[in-house]
Amino acid sequence: MPRKHRIEKAGFYHIINRGVAKNSIYHDDEDFAKFLEITQEASDEYHFAIYSFCLMSNHYHLLLKTSSSNLSAIMQKINSRYSVFYNNKYKRVGPLWQGRFKAWYVYDESYLKILVKYIEYNPIKSGITHKIGEYNWAMSSRNFEFSMLNFQLVENINFDKELDENEQKKIDELYRAKLEIKEDVVIKKELKKLDFYFCDFQKEVAIAHAITDGYTGTDIAEHLGVTKAAVSKIYTNYKHIRKLFERLRDKGLFWSYSKDVGYEEFGEKLLIEYVLKYADFDDIELCFCLFGKREVKSVWEEKLKSDRSFIKINLMLARVFFGMDVEADYFKEVKNARFEKLRLLAS
Repeated sequence: MPRKHRIEKAGFYHIINRGVAKNSIYHDDEDFAKFLEITQEASDEYHFAIYSFCLMSNHYHLLLKTSSSNLSAIMQKINSRYSVFYNNKYKRVGPLWQGRFKAWYVYDESYLKILVKYIEYNPIKSGITHKIGEYNWAMSSRNFEFSMLNFQLVENINFDKELDENEQKKIDELYRAKLEIKEDVVIKKELKKLDFYFCDFQKEVAIAHAITDGYTGTDIAEHLGVTKAAVSKIYTNYKHIRKLFERLRDKGLFWSYSKDVGYEEFGEKLLIEYVLKYADFDDIELCFCLFGKREVKSVWEEKLKSDRSFIKINLMLARVFFGMDVEADYFKEVKNARFEKLRLLAS
């Protein structure tokens, strides 16, 4: 699937990046210090400021403010240069980072103080320290004099209490917000009401669209009157179905359809039909897991059972998946429902 488009405008961003497979990316003081030195060099080149940071053993947080639309260039320099240093020092090869860095544009500066609090409390939440300022590799320790560091926010925050429930909700709100640019200003998109999704789409598709647009599993569960676990299960299953569809489409299994066809226009029943007819055994087995035996059998009986060009496949499906004690002759005697319908219409 194509990468999600990232908004790049001058302003504040909360950045998180992790080591591949959640492995450690800093092992000693030299590693931590080198990362900050590289970040300072990037700041000298790209002119950004750091308002909060916390370097944990296997990930880092940065709250930075850019002066231009150059976030990708900034992070590419920091991450690639540190990877080279790390791989050379520890005599390793391969990627250091777990995919692309995550970045949230701070569209409303009312979130800034909460973000700083969230970032600086990481060592305390992890049980490394018990008090703000004790962890050396966080900005609140004030152990550094890099010119990129702007202590304005850190100096004006009361760190006596951890994030309360309302502050955590604000963080969640920021992370799931969908943004758009209007008149060169980044603003939060207004969400459609949940009724909109469940009027126009099947339940699993509606859930996927609502989550993509920024709703949480809790929001959807309350709307549908079900548990959050039920919503999560449906959404996870839908993602697996989409993944199966896109993999088979890219392999050319749906040869009679456009290469750009999407799952929603293709449809559940047609996907099941094509998997049963043309996919390999493992994908057929996966199809049963994703759609359930009842739905698959319904499609089989309607589309394949009476088709004599698929006798071998029908025999395998009947014996292996439907527990039917039949021979190939059984399918030769099954009436072709479609042919019979056409014959009756013609008579």
